[in-house]
Amino acid sequence: MRSFDSLYKQGRSFEDVYRAITGTLLKKSRQADLICYAVPGHPTVGEATVEKLQRIAPRLGVKIEVVAGLSFLEPLLSHLNIDLLDGVTVFDALSIEKLKEPVRNHLVLAQVYSKAIASRIKLRLLELYPADYPVLVVKAAGMARVGTFRTTLNALDHHSGFDHCTTLYLSPYQGGNIGELIEIMVRLRSVDGCPWDRRQDHRSLRQYLIEEAYEVVAAIDNGDDRALVDELGDLLLQIIFHSQIAREENRFDFNNVVAAINEKLIRRHPHVFGTRNATDADAVRALWEEIKAAERKVEQNSASFTVDESLPALLRAFKLQKKAAEAGFDWPTIKGPLEKAREELLELEEACKSGGQAAVEEELGDFLFTLVNLARFLKVNPELALGKTTGKFIARFRYIADQVELSGSNFSDFTLEQLDNWWNEAKKSEK
Repeated sequence: MRSFDSLYKQGRSFEDVYRAITGTLLKKSRQADLICYAVPGHPTVGEATVEKLQRIAPRLGVKIEVVAGLSFLEPLLSHLNIDLLDGVTVFDALSIEKLKEPVRNHLVLAQVYSKAIASRIKLRLLELYPADYPVLVVKAAGMARVGTFRTTLNALDHHSGFDHCTTLYLSPYQGGNIGELIEIMVRLRSVDGCPWDRRQDHRSLRQYLIEEAYEVVAAIDNGDDRALVDELGDLLLQIIFHSQIAREENRFDFNNVVAAINEKLIRRHPHVFGTRNATDADAVRALWEEIKAAERKVEQNSASFTVDESLPALLRAFKLQKKAAEAGFDWPTIKGPLEKAREELLELEEACKSGGQAAVEEELGDFLFTLVNLARFLKVNPELALGKTTGKFIARFRYIADQVELSGSNFSDFTLEQLDNWWNEAKKSEK
C-alpha cells in the first residue's frame, strides 16, 4: 500500500500534485492487472485526480470502475439539518471565480484548505454579498471531532485553522437579483398580472425607454447617487420588459441579450481578451472602429444611412453624421465644420432679412445640423451638451424668479437690464 501524502508536501501547486498522482496511477496500471486507488469520501466529489483519470484512462485503453462511497456532503447536510432537495449549490473553493452572482440556494464551499484560500473566497464573495453576511465554518463534518464557528464575510480570513476538512456554509441570499426581477416581470405579464403591463409591446414602450435613459443622465449630472440607483433600476426594467415580450413571442429572451453583449465585448476588446495591442485610449478607439466597420461591412448605398426616427432630432443627426463619417464621408480636419458653420450662419442671417418663414426654418435647420457635426468633431454629444445648458438656464432663471418674488412685484415691473443683473448674479454664484 502506498500513500501520496509526500507529493502534497513537495508539489508547488495542487495541479502539480494531481498530475503526478494521475501519471503514477496510469503507469502502475500497465504493470498490474488490477490496482485500487482509495480516496476519502465519494470518488467523484471533489477529487480532481479521479476526474483526470476518467478523462485520460479510456484513451490509453485503461478501464476504470468507480466504487461509490459516502461523500463529505451527506454528513455536512445532516450536521446543518438541511434537506438536499430544498436546493443546495456546492462549489469548489479553488474555482470561486466561477461564481457570478449571489446564490438563492444553500451555498456550500468545499476544500477551503488554508487561510490564503479563505482570503481568496472572501475577496470574491465581497463582490456579490454584503460585508457582514454570516458565514458558518464547519470543520471535519462526519468525524468525531466535528466543530463549527460563526463569522462574517469580511472577517473570514481573520481566523486560522483551515485545513482539507474545512467547509463554508452561506444561507440562501435574500437580496434582489436578475432572476427575481425576471420572475416579477413574468408575473406582471401573466393572466393574473397587471392589465397595463400585459397590454404593452415594443413600440408602446419606446417613449419610456428614452425617458428613463434621460433620467439616468440627469441623476449623473446632479451627482445624486440615490437617484442614480433608482433611475438605473428603471432603465434595467425596460430591458427586462422588452426581453420578456420577445420571450413570449419565442424570438429571444434576457439570456440571449446577455450572451450577445458578452460576446460583443470580448470580440471588440482583442487587446484585453486576445492578442492585439492598444496602449492608450486613442489606440483603443481606433481598434474599436476598425472592428465595428468589419462587423457592419458598410455598403456604399443610401439604404445604409438610416437612423431610428424615434430618436430626438439632435441625437438622430449626431448618429447619422457618425455613420456617414464611418463610411468615409467626412471632413479631414475640424477646419471644415467650423467654416461650414460660419457659412450656414450667414445664410441664416440672409434668410432673416428676407422675412420668409419657410426659408428661416430651413436655414436654421441647416445651421443646427452643422453645429451637431462640429460637436462630433469636438467629441461632444450635442444632446447631452444641450441638456446641461438647459439645466443651467433653469437654475439661473429660478434665481431671477426668486428675486422677483422676494421683491413682492411682478416680472413686468422690472426692466430687462434689471433681470439681466440677477442673471449675472446667478452665474457668479455657480462659480
